[in-house]
Amino acid sequence: MTLRVAAAVLILCAAGAQASGVRASAQAPAWTANIDDVRRVASLIPGRRPLRINFLKFAESRRTKNFSVKDAPATPSVQARTAFQVMFADGPVMVDAGMNLTVHKFFGRGVEEPYFPDAARQVEQAVSRARLIVVTHEHGDHVAGVIDAAAAAQVAPKTILTRTQVQSLKTVPQMPEIRLSDDLAKRFIVIDYDLYYPLAPGMVLIKAAGHTPGSQMVYIALESGREYLLIGDATWHMDGVRQMKGKDAPWVTEDQPAVLAQLTWLNGLGRSAPNLTVVASHDEEQHAELVKNGLLTHRLE
Repeated sequence: MTLRVAAAVLILCAAGAQASGVRASAQAPAWTANIDDVRRVASLIPGRRPLRINFLKFAESRRTKNFSVKDAPATPSVQARTAFQVMFADGPVMVDAGMNLTVHKFFGRGVEEPYFPDAARQVEQAVSRARLIVVTHEHGDHVAGVIDAAAAAQVAPKTILTRTQVQSLKTVPQMPEIRLSDDLAKRFIVIDYDLYYPLAPGMVLIKAAGHTPGSQMVYIALESGREYLLIGDATWHMDGVRQMKGKDAPWVTEDQPAVLAQLTWLNGLGRSAPNLTVVASHDEEQHAELVKNGLLTHRLE
C-alpha cells in the first residue's frame, strides 16, 4: 500500500476540484462534491485496493431519536460508538480511533452509559497495529485514541490529521482530555487539501466541514468493486439522509447549511450511485443490517 503521494497526484486532485467548480451553478451551495471526481481520485495511487471493511462498537449513548433527526419521534435510540478498519493485503488503515472511559463519560453528561472495555481494548490494539490512521472529525469519540492514550506518542507518526483538525484540537477541543499540545501536534502527519485527498489505493478523503470544522468523509473502493462512503457524523442516523434533515441536539453547534447540503448530496447518491454503501458512524440499526447483509464485519483483525 503506497502512502506517499507525488506532487503530480495533488495537482490532478486540484484540477478535479477546479473542474467541479466550473460545473457549479452561479449560486454556489454551502458544500458540494462529485462522486465521479471522487472515483477518479481513488484511482490516482497505484496498488491493490482494500479487501474488506471491519468495524467494532465499543460504547453506546442512549438517546431518543428526535435528537438525531429533527422532527423524528422521541422513541428510544442507540448511538453506537465505533471505529472502522479498512483491510489491505499488506495491513490495515483505521478510520477513527476510539476513546477511553474518561472521555466516554463526557458524552453521558452525568448519566452512566454502556462502555465495553474489551472492545475498547481491541480498538486500542488495532490502532497500534495499523499502518495508517485517519479520523472523520475532531470529537473525542473519534480522535481520543490517538491523543488521550498511553501509546499516543507512538501512533501519532502514522496518524493523519488535517490542519483544521489540529487547529480545533489545540484551541477549542471538545473536552480537556483531547486538547492537543504543541509537542504532540508535531508528531502527527498534518495535511491540507481543498476538496479531495488520495489517501491510499481506492481510498479518498472528502472535505466535509459542517458537523465540525475538520469533518471529512472517507470513500473506499474495494478490490471487489464494492464502494463505501464513511460519513462520520454528517448524520447520527440514516433517516437524516433519507429525509434530508439535520440533528436537533441543543449541545451540538454545526454549520447547518453545510450539513444540509451534505445530507442532500448523500440522499442523491441513492439514485446516482445506488450500489455505493453510505455508512453513518453511530447508526446502530444500519450497522446491524449491513452485518446481516455481509457488507460489514463486526470485528477487528
